[in-house]
Amino acid sequence: MKQTTQKFTVSIPVKPYVKRFLEINYGMPVDFTPDAQTNKFFTDLLRKPNTRFDNNYPEEICTYTHEVEVLISEDYFYRYGWELTKTNIVAFGKRFEDKAKTLMRSVVGVYHGIGLPFKNSITKFQDRFGFDEDTWTYQTIKKDFYRNGHVQVVDFDNEIFQKIEKIILVNLYSLGTISQKAKKHYEYNQ
Repeated sequence: MKQTTQKFTVSIPVKPYVKRFLEINYGMPVDFTPDAQTNKFFTDLLRKPNTRFDNNYPEEICTYTHEVEVLISEDYFYRYGWELTKTNIVAFGKRFEDKAKTLMRSVVGVYHGIGLPFKNSITKFQDRFGFDEDTWTYQTIKKDFYRNGHVQVVDFDNEIFQKIEKIILVNLYSLGTISQKAKKHYEYNQ
């Protein structure tokens, strides 16, 4: 007789972009088992319910408009339950908000650093990573990036072209086209 395994899940309210981030990284339903560190974080939330700040949060957190289903083992289901405290829900949301925002700030910062206008950098991020306007609005991304993002503009003249010129000079010197003295002269004048 073939025994079917039951899937046990925990429903957790999250922000829309957090749900999309979790979906991209861990699938739907969310499965943390391939990522040991994240799995431990989540199972610790189930195992050690923290109610310290529960009174600080309303019954329903208004920004947590979506829900994710997180897979848990049958053992965890029966041993620790299937719900998180409000304090642990917020801790869960914060952890993945930070990860999603780090992704966004990194990608938008690179796009803008290589020369894309800021608006195009954000819309390219939204298109490329599947965060549509309903999931993560342009204005929200813009506000967060202006507060916390970092842009290091790439100066193609002084960085990329100098490296290309160095490769050319080394190749020309190796072929005997230019002398050691000429190579040093060109490198010094960069």
